[in-house]
Order: sequence, then C-alpha cells, then structure tokens
Amino acid sequence: MTKQVWTLRDPLRLRGLLLRSALTVIVASLLAGIVAVAYTAQGTSQRAHRASETRLNELLDTVESTLAVACFAKDQTLAGELAQGLLSNSDVLSVRITSEQEVLADMGRGPAGGPQPATLLNRPIYSPFDRQKQVGHIQLSPDPLVIDAWIREEVWFTAIQLSWQLGMVTFAVVVIMLLFIVRPIKAMSDRLHGMNPAAGERLAIPKTHAHTEIGQLVIDINALSDSLVSALATEHQLRIQGEVDEKKYHTIFDNAESGLFLIDRHGVLSSWNPAFARLFDIHQMPVNGNLSLLNVRQLPWQNPDRVIELVQNALHQNRAVTQDLQVQLQSSQRSWVNMVLRSVDNNLLQGVVHDVSHLKESEASARQLAITDPLTGVANRQGLEARLHDHVQDYAASKSGGFALLLINLDDFRRINEGMGLPVGDSILQTTSKRLSACLKSDDTLARLAADNFGIILNHITDGEVLERIISRIMQEIRQTCFVDGSPINLRASMGVTLFPSDGFDVPQLLRQTELAMDSAKTAGGDNHVFFDPKLTEAAEYRRHLESDLRSAILHHEFVLFYQPVIDLRAQRLVGAEALIRWRHPTRGLISPDHFIPLAEKTGMIVDIGLFVVDAACQQLLAWNKQGLAYTLSLNVSGRQIPDGLSPAKLLAVVQHYGIAPGQLALEITEGVMLRDIEQSLQWLKSVHAMGFRVYLDDFGTGYSSLSYLKLFPLTTLKVDKSFVQDMQDGNNEHTLVGAIIAMGKSLGLEIVAEGVELKSHAAALERMGCHYAQGHYFSQPVPEEEFCAVAARLTALLAQPTV
Repeated sequence: MTKQVWTLRDPLRLRGLLLRSALTVIVASLLAGIVAVAYTAQGTSQRAHRASETRLNELLDTVESTLAVACFAKDQTLAGELAQGLLSNSDVLSVRITSEQEVLADMGRGPAGGPQPATLLNRPIYSPFDRQKQVGHIQLSPDPLVIDAWIREEVWFTAIQLSWQLGMVTFAVVVIMLLFIVRPIKAMSDRLHGMNPAAGERLAIPKTHAHTEIGQLVIDINALSDSLVSALATEHQLRIQGEVDEKKYHTIFDNAESGLFLIDRHGVLSSWNPAFARLFDIHQMPVNGNLSLLNVRQLPWQNPDRVIELVQNALHQNRAVTQDLQVQLQSSQRSWVNMVLRSVDNNLLQGVVHDVSHLKESEASARQLAITDPLTGVANRQGLEARLHDHVQDYAASKSGGFALLLINLDDFRRINEGMGLPVGDSILQTTSKRLSACLKSDDTLARLAADNFGIILNHITDGEVLERIISRIMQEIRQTCFVDGSPINLRASMGVTLFPSDGFDVPQLLRQTELAMDSAKTAGGDNHVFFDPKLTEAAEYRRHLESDLRSAILHHEFVLFYQPVIDLRAQRLVGAEALIRWRHPTRGLISPDHFIPLAEKTGMIVDIGLFVVDAACQQLLAWNKQGLAYTLSLNVSGRQIPDGLSPAKLLAVVQHYGIAPGQLALEITEGVMLRDIEQSLQWLKSVHAMGFRVYLDDFGTGYSSLSYLKLFPLTTLKVDKSFVQDMQDGNNEHTLVGAIIAMGKSLGLEIVAEGVELKSHAAALERMGCHYAQGHYFSQPVPEEEFCAVAARLTALLAQPTV
C-alpha cells in the first residue's frame, strides 16, 4: 500500500493556499469598501440636504422684506416677480406665495410629474410695520435632481479613493502572508516530512518567529513528536510485557496447585487447568466423548444443587462468592474443596477451587480437641455442656426422654498431688476415668470438668431405683484401691445428682444445682451422694446475700473484737485473753465467726478481716499498756493469710506503729493450716518467731498431732482442744489424753493452754496435771472491750478463793 504525502512543493496546493488567502482578503476588502461607500452615501445625502436648506434660507433672507411688502399689499405682480427671481436659482424647484386669504404667486420649473422634493421649506411672512403680525406665507421646494447629482459625485469620488486604497492593502496583505506565513510553513513542511523523530530530530523554529504563533506551532509539533515517540515506545514495551505476561499466565495456569476454570451461566465449563482436572478426575469421567460440553453438574459433587446455587449467586451479586463443597470421587474417596466464583460478564464466570480436605480434618480435630480432656481422653466441660444442650433440645422437640446429671469430686485429692506428686495424681485420674467409663452405656457421657471433678450424663435415666443402682456401682468403682508403684491409694468421692426435666430446663441452672448438691455431699463429710433439693438453692442464695453483706461490713467497719480471758493456773491470775471476732450486723444482730469466717476464707475477704483483727488487737494492747496491764493477746490466723495476706512485714509494721512489743501478740494456727503448704508455712512461722511473736498451735489433738511437726515448726505454745477438756473426768480416756498432751508439750519445752474449761473441777484437774494456762466459760465467756475490766475484777476475786 503506497503512502501519499502532501508537501508544499505541489504548485496546485500552493496556489490553492495563496488563492484562498488572497480571495479571503479581497472579499473582506470588498465588504469593507461596500460598507464604507454606503456609509459615505448616507452621510453625503444628509450633508447635501442640509446644505440645500441652508442656501434656500439664505436666499429667503435676501428677499424677506420685499415679500413682506407684497404680502401686506397683496400685490400679485410684485409677488410674481419675486417668485420668478427665486426660480432663477438652480436649487429652487417651485415657489408658492400666499397672503392671509389668497395665493399671490405659484410657480415652478421642469415638467409636471417629475421627481418631487422629499422636504419643503416653509416660512411665515410678517408685516413690515408690525413684526408680530403674520401677513402671508412662502413655500420653497428644493430641486432633488440637483441634490442627487451632487451626492453621486461625492460618492463616486469616495468609491474611487477607497478602491485603490483597498487594493494596496490587499496586495500588501498577500505579500506579507507569502513572506511571513506561507514560506515558513512550507519550510516546516519540508523539514517535517524529512524528519526522523525516533532518532531525536526535531523542527527548528524559523527566524523572527521565536515569539510568534508559528514558533509556538513548532514547539507544539516537537512536543507532539515527543509524546508520539514516547507512546510508541510505551506501546512497544507493553506489547513485549504482554507477551511475557501471557507466557507467565499460561505457565501459572498450567502449573497452579489450585484449580482454575471458566464457566457460563448454564454451568458449561469452557476452560480449566490441569489442577482442576486432577481434583475432579475429569480424565476418567465419561462425557459422551466431548469434553467441550462438560457441565459443572456432571462433576462428582456430593450435592450438585449447591454448586448451581453458587453459580446463580455469583451472577446476581457484584462480588466474589465462596463455599466449601464436598466431592465424592469414583474411588469412594471423599474430599472437600473451597470454590470461589466471580462474574466476569453477564454470561461468564471465573472460578478457583482449592483442596481443603486437610483443613477440614484439622478443623474437625480442633473441634474434637476443644471438647476433649487431653489427660483422660473423655469430654471436657465444654463437651459436657454441648451434650447437655443437645439433650435439652431433643427433649424440647420430642417432649419425651430425660436424663440424670452427676457431678463427682474426689475427696482430698489435693493431698495426693501434694504428697505424691502431679504425675501420680494424673495416673489416678486416668484410672478413675476408665473405671467410670466402664459403668456407662454407649449413649451416656463422661467428662472431666476440672482437676478432680467429673461429670456424667446418664441418658434416658429418670427412674430413682435404676439411678440409685448406677450411683452405687459408680461409688464402688471409685472406692476400689488404686496401686501406684506398689503403694495402695484409697479414693472417696462426693457426688451431686439432678434429674432433667424435673430439676430444671436450663443447662446453666442444672449445672449450678448439681454443684450445690455436690457441695452439700462434700460438706456432709464426703464419700456419699446427694440429690438436689430446692433448699440447697435457698442456702446458696443465703450465702450470696451473706457475701454481699460481708463486703459491706468490711467497708462500714461492722466487726468488733470480743475477748476471752486466759488464766495462769500456777499464779492464779489473769495474764491475757484470746481475741475473737464478732460481726454486728445492722439487721441480724451479733453474728458469730462460725457463720461468716468460712465464707470469708472462700472469697478471700479473710485477708482484709485479718488485718482489721491485728490492728484492733494492737489498739487494745496499747490501751492495756497505758493502764499498766501487761497482758498478752492471741488471735487466730487463717491459711489464706499465709504467707502474703498477713506477711511478717505487715505484722511488724502494725506493732511498731502502736509501740507494742511483738511478744505481747500471739498468733494461733491449726495443724491444717500448717500442712496446707508445709514449706510456705514453715518459712512464715520462722519469720514471725524470729521477730518475737508468740506462735500457738491451736486445736491440738484433733488433727494429725504428729510429733515430727512439733519438732519441725517453731512453736511456743500448745492449745489443747476444748472437746477433750469438756468431756474430761477423773479416770476416763479424755483425762488420760489431756494429761499425755500436757506431759508431751512440757517435755518439748512448750507452754500449754487448755480450752473449754467449763467447770471448777476442770481447772483443778488441769492445775494438778501441770497445765500452764486455761480459758473457758468457767472463767468467762468472750466479752466486748467495755466489759473486760469488770470481768477482770470478778476473776481476781474468783481466783483469790481457796481451791478445794
């Protein structure tokens, strides 16, 4: 195909450009000339008429006095002569002179029917004797032929003058265009068609045109050349990059691990990659010999309708849609794929499928692990709650069935962990889990809820007798001896039992009620089972209110200390007291510690209460010191206060604040507190003993009463439990036991305080046994601070009496 190039070397093209330019200038000049001539003719016409009128007025001025006489005298002869004289002027066409009542003269020149003047000159004639009185009228008509002749002469002269002026201007414009426009453009055209922009060649700006439109045109052409060259280079680079990307796309498409495919709105697959074919075993599928007509419904879906639904959703939604779908291959192998579909246009969709079988397996495994106890392999608390919800929903749907819920806690299991180690405890839990599983049916559920807590769902068990037999079998399995490294371990358990639906329809409520029943069994001593009773809920509600009141009591300082005197049996005098806390409830009155201390220990509020007791005891010791009474004061310490709740540093800070000697304050702890954490207890006891505080072992004889503990812990005093002293009579076992305790304590260098002295005989017997100190109702009940002085006076009198 030959490419035609136009250049300014073509004479026809050149003449055409010049001719069009010249014709444009000529036409413009002609239009300007016509307008100028028309304007000149109009102006000349107006000037000619004004000049004619001026000349006629001047003519009338010369004959005005004669006209006045002729009109006044009504002399027609004189008027005719005047009219004849006026017609002798070439500018006058006709004259008409009238008096007040008659025409005196009416003359004109030229043939009748000639051109009529456009305007008439009228002038009134006044009396020569009275310039205010009009005596006649004269009317002159100018000759239009004379005026038109003058106008034509003026217009013709003007037209000739304009013609040669416009011709010169036209010639000058054509020459200027040729020199300053056509020649530079021709030069630019010649250079442009011989220029190679890709080689960096550009047009040069013609001389004298650096700041003209032609110079700007050259700049624009060069900029356009730069843009075109840059665009061509970019297009070339994009074309090369497109070829590379296409190769990459095909490489990715063919080697991608994910299945890629195109599908139309009817489900017909138009393209797919090898990974897609592998996922669905397409090469093994019979498609009537024509893979191009393969429909997505023909793939081995577990549910093809879900795939078609996904395709329709992708077509109607302007976003990607995704769903996990199950595939059933011919090899009977089931797998899961995740399909993502996005609409490309109204009839085409692109999709990606990933094999998510391992992910589904991991999710299933994770879900199973989330509801499975890792130690025993049975369900955990979450799994138990899920099964409970399922059973409740099944009952709601069918209104039949029911189940029993059992919560089991191994009694004193903590001691096994502490005494034998966690691995032994884990082994026992695994053994217990297996024994419990052996007692259940396949549709029952066993779960480990916490460290030593188990839960059991006995499905379809609502009959009381059947349930009792199962519970008995479970308790017998738990009581069987476990052997760990050859050492026998006997387990006991506390069990709470609820029945669905009789005990409630709500899962949290059922669990709560079963826990209340289990707590009741444990409180009763353990190794038994308790069915839920609504009274347990009432007791729990009571404890909840009590806990709220207890927190309020701490904030509002409702606690007070009562003091029970301690008597030196050898010196027969009052030497101190035991501080016992009481709660002055605003509505319930005075509450003994047995009702709130266990709850305070369970909730941790015992720490704040213990700090109050220490502070109040030191204030009381300070008051006694100021009275000159060197009493000692003992107070009870809970296991929750050791080691941080009532640290040695806090104790020392309080006694130093009040200026009390540490030896005046005695700290009473029980064997159970010491054995809760032997290492921590020993460290705490050594620290407070080193600071000078007295340390009492309270309720001795009711616990382990181990001599090794008496040697291990830094004690100063033993307190014999009141249960032995109250039942003590001459010769009985309690009397012998109390004597043995006193003798043993004295042999270890410990002082002895006997509690529960209610009779004078008790005091006398203890004194004979060599007991150092005693306290009890025989001497005084615990009394508030304001009554202690009176009690001290009474005791002084009582002790002064001779003993029998």
